[in-house]
Amino acid sequence: MIMNIYREIDRTQYQFDFAYFTSDHCDFDEEIQSLGGRIIRLRGDNPIQRFWSLFRALRAGEWSIVQSHMLFSIGLNLLAAKLAGVPVRIAHSHNTNDSNSESIVGRMYQRAMWWLISWVPTEYVACGAAAAAYLFPRQADVEVIPNSVDINSFAQADGMAVKSELTITDNCLTILQVGRLMPVKNQAWSLKIAAAMRKFGTDFQMFLVGAGPDQQALESQIARMGLTKNVKLLGLREDIAELMAAADVMLMPSLHEGFPLVLVESQAAGLPSVISSTISPEVDLGMGLVEFLGLEESAELWAARISEAAEKKVKLAMRNEVLERYGFSSKGGAKRMAEFYKVS
Repeated sequence: MIMNIYREIDRTQYQFDFAYFTSDHCDFDEEIQSLGGRIIRLRGDNPIQRFWSLFRALRAGEWSIVQSHMLFSIGLNLLAAKLAGVPVRIAHSHNTNDSNSESIVGRMYQRAMWWLISWVPTEYVACGAAAAAYLFPRQADVEVIPNSVDINSFAQADGMAVKSELTITDNCLTILQVGRLMPVKNQAWSLKIAAAMRKFGTDFQMFLVGAGPDQQALESQIARMGLTKNVKLLGLREDIAELMAAADVMLMPSLHEGFPLVLVESQAAGLPSVISSTISPEVDLGMGLVEFLGLEESAELWAARISEAAEKKVKLAMRNEVLERYGFSSKGGAKRMAEFYKVS
């Protein structure tokens, strides 16, 4: 989402620099630098170390705006910005839940951060109403700027090359899941759905796109369940639009999400989706392409609904009109963000 805005915004007026809490090479490094952005790599194994690392970097620089997108860490990030003298401090919410709420220490951390977030930022932004209510419960003046996508790249993508690469046949039901391989994305439940589809005798392929800490566990589980012919881990891919064009259904059984950009992209591509009811209903843009299903329902029911969803179709003209009207285009998102920066 940030990169979609960065590509479109007037960079003679607004230049983005990116602070990373990792020394690893990241997906957009080269593109950021080609667009004039700097990457500041910060060290720190715990929140306090990261706070001081960010504070020192900000104090040594001359930034006029700091915008933080890191859920509850926003509190410490923007406190560092305040102490470093940065005048505009923007808190940006993208989620509606947090796995840290499962532990006592995590809940204590959340309460402390909620308190910081209530007064340290100078401005508040969220990708949707649910994300605003979750992270900024005490704020009445939250600017809602929808996650934006390059509509044309998804609407006009051709999936033929991907079908050839992955040997997808015309009669094969193709299921796509895009997301980091980690517990919150719930790929383990996707494998149970795959097992149910195999039991039904469905001719299908399920492609899991992404990387993450659960990769080895998922590989082992796929082998143990005898799903190696039907389920493939594709790793990180840059051709998401083409993968969507080749697929029949998008699957997202996440434990929680805010306003996942991938579901805006899938609707731009005309790809039906079956997603968990824990995801904010705001993601459904009213085109009949999104079906919500509870995680308490059986894997067999999920499998049946996926097969039914593959029949849904929406014309390109309607998809483009809806996405433009709701402000999901990259150009529209960059314009909204620039206007927000101007008055901040």
